Amino acid sequence: MFAPLTAACATCQSSELEWVPSAGRGSIVSWRLVHRSVSGPHAAVEPLTTAVVELDEGPWVFTTIEGDGPLPTDESVRVRFQPRPRVDRFPVFVVCPDAHDSASDDVRAAQSASNDVISISSRDTDHRYGGSWMRAALDQCDRLVGAGCLDAAAKSLIGFAIRWAPFGGATAAELLVTFGVTRRRFLLMVNEVLCPRGSDSIAVRELKGRLRESLADAWEMDSLLSAG
Repeated sequence: MFAPLTAACATCQSSELEWVPSAGRGSIVSWRLVHRSVSGPHAAVEPLTTAVVELDEGPWVFTTIEGDGPLPTDESVRVRFQPRPRVDRFPVFVVCPDAHDSASDDVRAAQSASNDVISISSRDTDHRYGGSWMRAALDQCDRLVGAGCLDAAAKSLIGFAIRWAPFGGATAAELLVTFGVTRRRFLLMVNEVLCPRGSDSIAVRELKGRLRESLADAWEMDSLLSAG
């Protein structure tokens, strides 16, 4: 299963994908409150809660969440498409504290609310950078911070790279808005942060090496830097 905008299989590069319905339910993996112009390039800046939601079917999607937070990550969320114009094309999700847990209830809910059903691309493949990987990678990042090897700016950089890894990296527009740099410059910054130092312990070197290897593969870092 892939997110809706995926055009090809990340493993074999095949574009022979088929659309399957999703009930539109999931859980919040990560979220952040940002301030953007949500209705047009010259509109007033408003607070916007962006998030990564893991659908019950498996794929991760980038979304916006109703509300300013803090968000209860232990509760279910459900998609709710908004008719208002938006700069992005992300679906809007709402927290569902009273979400039904039984499979039959989920089926009935999906059938009775067809306008709240989204489609996702499907192909039989493994996800190397799923929820368990992201949580482990973020934990490794926190351990590096705890060891004094990453400052706040470096943590933000690596955390961003981790959260975008399942999607092959962020878009050039997202990188420009968030960090004000090109994709190549961003990857150079990530590579520099995770480069082993002479003062690093063996454990820190191993943590940096694992993170660098995973992010390099997900973002295709080595091919881009060598091409540049």
